[in-house]
Amino acid sequence: MKSSMTQATHNGLIFHPARFSRIAAADRDRLCGHKKSNYKHMKLHYRILMLLGLLISTSCQGFLDEKPTKSILVPESVPDFEALLDGYGTMNLTTILPFMFSDDYWTSKSNWQNFNSWQQRAYLWDLDPYLPDEAPLDYSIMYRKISYANVTLDKLNEDPDWLEEDKMRLKGKALFWRASAYFELAVLYLPMPSSTLDSDEFVIPMPSTADINAAQELKTSEEVFTEILNDLQEAILLLPIKTDYATQPSLYAGYGLLARISLYLGNYSDAATYAKLVLDGGFTLMDYQDLDFSQAYPSPLFNSETILFTFLAPQGSVSGENVAYVDSLFVKSFDSLDLRSKFLFENNMNSTSFKGSYTGNYELFTGVALDEIYLILAEAHVRLGDIEKAKNYLDILLASRIVDYAGNEDQQNYLKTVLEERRKTLLYRGQRWADLKRFSYHDGEQLTLRRYEGDELVIFEGKPENFQLKLSIRERNLLY
Repeated sequence: MKSSMTQATHNGLIFHPARFSRIAAADRDRLCGHKKSNYKHMKLHYRILMLLGLLISTSCQGFLDEKPTKSILVPESVPDFEALLDGYGTMNLTTILPFMFSDDYWTSKSNWQNFNSWQQRAYLWDLDPYLPDEAPLDYSIMYRKISYANVTLDKLNEDPDWLEEDKMRLKGKALFWRASAYFELAVLYLPMPSSTLDSDEFVIPMPSTADINAAQELKTSEEVFTEILNDLQEAILLLPIKTDYATQPSLYAGYGLLARISLYLGNYSDAATYAKLVLDGGFTLMDYQDLDFSQAYPSPLFNSETILFTFLAPQGSVSGENVAYVDSLFVKSFDSLDLRSKFLFENNMNSTSFKGSYTGNYELFTGVALDEIYLILAEAHVRLGDIEKAKNYLDILLASRIVDYAGNEDQQNYLKTVLEERRKTLLYRGQRWADLKRFSYHDGEQLTLRRYEGDELVIFEGKPENFQLKLSIRERNLLY
């Protein structure tokens, strides 16, 4: 793990101002959120992240390790905190383990042997994959985001002499990013709230302040999700309707994340309500017939479906196109007129690789996009018993994906149809593990996953009790 974190840092997980090396310069400017005229802002952003890194870097060593004094904090002005919360190299990262645990991909024996030790164990569904001296990557990344959000909220609680609109915008961003980070942690570490497994056995730290002297709070799933929803519901009252860049949370990003979380929790009426609100945001579905599938990556950066841009924490040794392959039977399940197969897949040395990320390059998009919103609407309505509405939303989506699409008239088991299309559409989006978990908890559908450790078959049984990652030994020793 040590070597992985060193590489990640050098690749720009925390400090580097240009994460996406393969995109055009104009797109890089848009992604970074600045033009040449904003060079001063870029320098400010870099300086803040370097110095804040001294405060937050301890999350890489364990969330509760000894921390430096708060006096080293440098953000003081609105631009300081704006730069902090817009640091996409930190705030827009999402967890890697849900992708590794999912059946979105498989890898070869030789590739697996090149994984580091925690990656090897995670690939085989070890729910405690880290050695005692290893700091868990996902845990560290998410608590860094939470720390940045809390630093901002602490400052706002001092009621600084700023414009009210600036205070509202910063608070909305901070609440949004804190809620999204806690949701990612909850998917990994916590059972569904109010389930029989939701108890003091499964808790995570939930600091509400960056004050290093504050008492540590450990909260159950029910408590965590209460705070997540409270943060987001307050955030949507403060976030701007539109933002300059898709890396920044907007009102519609707030609605979209609430729709995703409500679906995960089985609150289908709320999921439909929030998803429907996203449709007012002016986002449009891409027509896949207009795309050039001969391109290495057919999707443009910040395409018309992108509501919030986030991406998987960089782990090319696990998710790279020469490492992660798509199951051949799944590839064959696409109809010949279904353009998603041309968008998503690339033949690679007798295997099939993935090329359909909405990042427009090899990085894996995990953000909120319009196609997911239509799928949420379809699933929520079919579960609520309104098949006609569900069919309408799914038809709108599939008409932009399938040549001469005429609709699906089979309504006998329309939920199965919707979930199959969700599987095909959201491949490599980082959502599959959360889907498997909610199917197990809410539907009693316990799918069995299979992988190989050399020649030995390893089986994962999708029972509710098997979906909670254990806090690493290192983090448990720090907590108790």
